[in-house]
Amino acid sequence: MRLGQAISSLLTEYGIEQIFGIPGVHTLELFRDIDRSGLRVTIPRHEQGAGFMADAYTRVSGIPGVCYLITGPGVLNALTPIAQAWHDSIPMLVIGSTVTRDQLGEHRGTLHDTPDLAEVLRPFTLISETATSAERVAELIDEAFRRWEHERARPVYIGVPRDLLEEEVGEPHRPAPRAALPPAAETEEISARLVEALDRLASSDRPVIVAGGGARHDGAAVTRLAERLAAPVVLTGNAKGLIADEHPLNVGISMPFPRTQELLEDADLVVALGTELSDFEFLFTGSPEPRLADIVRVDIDPQTTHPDQTRPTLPMRVADFARTALAGLEEPNAAASAAGAARAATAKSGLAEAREADPHTPWIDAIERALPESAILTADSAQVAYQSHHFLSLHGPGRWLAPYGYGTLGPALPMAIGAAIAAPGRPVIGLAGDGSSLFTLPELATAHDLGANITLVIWDNGGYREIEISFDRTDIQPAGVRTSAHDLGAIAAGFGAEVTRATTPAELEDALREATARPALSVIVVRAPAEHRVEADSLLREGADA
Repeated sequence: MRLGQAISSLLTEYGIEQIFGIPGVHTLELFRDIDRSGLRVTIPRHEQGAGFMADAYTRVSGIPGVCYLITGPGVLNALTPIAQAWHDSIPMLVIGSTVTRDQLGEHRGTLHDTPDLAEVLRPFTLISETATSAERVAELIDEAFRRWEHERARPVYIGVPRDLLEEEVGEPHRPAPRAALPPAAETEEISARLVEALDRLASSDRPVIVAGGGARHDGAAVTRLAERLAAPVVLTGNAKGLIADEHPLNVGISMPFPRTQELLEDADLVVALGTELSDFEFLFTGSPEPRLADIVRVDIDPQTTHPDQTRPTLPMRVADFARTALAGLEEPNAAASAAGAARAATAKSGLAEAREADPHTPWIDAIERALPESAILTADSAQVAYQSHHFLSLHGPGRWLAPYGYGTLGPALPMAIGAAIAAPGRPVIGLAGDGSSLFTLPELATAHDLGANITLVIWDNGGYREIEISFDRTDIQPAGVRTSAHDLGAIAAGFGAEVTRATTPAELEDALREATARPALSVIVVRAPAEHRVEADSLLREGADA
């Protein structure tokens, strides 16, 4: 058995079932007999597609996504989704070939040679190393899975020289027995900080919980803790669906809105669960970040801090913290529960008012009405997706994949493919703009080959409308914001998609109902009305077709 085969065999021992990647002359050994390895392989049309697919696959399945990528350009093509996964704390394993061991660091102009590729990826990874022995490859794979259990999840890159992939090896290295996850409060210092934090929780009169992506698998625990504290719960975008929309303590993804900011500033204690409290939540709103009086911070990454934080972060998993807190906190009395629900209702009314006033709401309502109960949505950088982030109601976690923290363009379609592979039989809808969709539109070919129930909704407003608005806000003449693909529907049809066009919310609703009932690839091109379209561009001639 050659090392390339042994790597695939070893990965199955860790529960890996799926690979994303495009075979190339340097990675042939990784694909040797892969059809007999027990691994499924999805071939994207560009390596950034592989990375985005692996990201979404991980978010939906809970199993780390794995990419097999070719030396140099293949790995670098995936750098943006690797960085996105780093930003959102998503475990992803990237195994890339390199030049032969005798060529490493020689810079002889060898095909695909990239100087210090592991160093290039280091800032975006938990581990980034070029292995020069079969033993080291196995050690790095095992280290990745061990550290994902104990630390903040990040991507891992392992470079394997192409001549090493060809080497004959013995039986695949089996994973060593895993050490048990250490207790959450294993040191006296952390134990003391935990006791002190629980005392602050017990004495708080107006607590508020802010839950983020680090709590995305702990909805039941967060809900019980909120009820015990009678604390309103503000969600970040990565926690959408964490607790039921109709729960009286759920304030939703509402941090940019004034009433939620008042709620946070009035709180005598903010309990931050698995969130960076990033300024992204306030981006483009013109709203300042609220000043927080006191913070209990719970995060598996102890380095995560906030300017208003006066005490160290509790380095714990959210579920462990909630379980410990629930064991020590008394049930609230009826008056406290009613007061907490009233505070949440006041804040949530601000979200409702913003939703009612937003011009995109009729379109969001149409999407919401047409959604099947089990549907998963992936969001791109597009106006209707931005507004859906706050205003679209979804029941259940893991149904809204919106990587807005890193904020790249193009992930919706390949992430929809990754989600569809992770959740066979469930309809998946990607929300993209006419500009953002062009970054990854060739992945329609991958989606067509997959034969899954995937629908891409393209909001066609003639360009980068959100950027045009940003130009206007800063009193700069818009430039470079009007784009054209001429006919996105015709392009999609060329990839085998069933294409529908919509010009009203009612047409969108009907088209989405039909598309999600069809076990195949569909594209809905929505021509945005005039008030949502790009108006001017100093770089284009007057009257140029958008």
